[in-house]
Amino acid sequence: MKIVDLESFLSPEWGKTSNGFVTTQFGAALEFMVQGAQEVTLKFAKKYEGLSLVLSLNGENWHEINVENNVLKLSVTDGHYILLVRSISGNQMTLWTNPITLVSGQIDSGELAPIATDVNYITFIGDSITAGEEMIEHEPHPELSYPELIAEMLHKPLARIGYGGSGLTPSAPFQEPTAVEALWHVAPNVERPRASSDLVIVNYGTNDYNYGATVQDFCFGLRVYLLELIKRFHDAKIVLLVPFNGAFKKVFEQEIKRFDCFVLLDTTPWKISPQQVHPNILEHERVAKLLLGGLI
Repeated sequence: MKIVDLESFLSPEWGKTSNGFVTTQFGAALEFMVQGAQEVTLKFAKKYEGLSLVLSLNGENWHEINVENNVLKLSVTDGHYILLVRSISGNQMTLWTNPITLVSGQIDSGELAPIATDVNYITFIGDSITAGEEMIEHEPHPELSYPELIAEMLHKPLARIGYGGSGLTPSAPFQEPTAVEALWHVAPNVERPRASSDLVIVNYGTNDYNYGATVQDFCFGLRVYLLELIKRFHDAKIVLLVPFNGAFKKVFEQEIKRFDCFVLLDTTPWKISPQQVHPNILEHERVAKLLLGGLI
């Protein structure tokens, strides 16, 4: 078996530590080309209850892989592989405080090669909707979520910062991580790698509204957050989405007047998931098409 350096195969949702590479993100990716190998072995720091990945070979349909212990052995042929973290037992805050750690990778023969690209990332930021949670009943499907679909349509690599229950005020039910902390870290005290993005899509406000945030609180939280976005993505086009439920639309319209670097896109005419918080698979497909139309 031959040890491979995993760093060049990992999406920006993974951070490097002395113990390996860590992530707390549904949809965190591992992508590579197989050349002459028959088996790829991935070793995790421990067994993670309920950890499942999804795999696509050469752009074909995704299929699920349950990681039963701390070692995953993949039988492979030559081709382009994408692995995404799909789900794990517990909620998003549990994952933030107990990150998934990928320790090492090995192949039996041949080579693993990174996917070479000079295309800038598209970055999606938000809550559980951005993460692709509860798309089928209570199951997350980041591989079928609108960020993944739009990245595929635009032929751009994807960076995702999406944490269930998060928002821009103390009213949001999950405060680990805060929206600001998630911009800069992939896990507690683990720096988020820089990804060169020229387009950033932000979708916050749903949880704040649903859990009783006042207009004043959201106004303050949004103002602080916009400044952080500028620090992080000062060279990118930043598109703010009015939440699908129309929450705080007037606040968004008012606050972006302070800046000249934001575009506001009103999603309320799209009528996405009017009966529930989380869009289903078909609604994510609609969001992708409508959002793409608003971006072009």
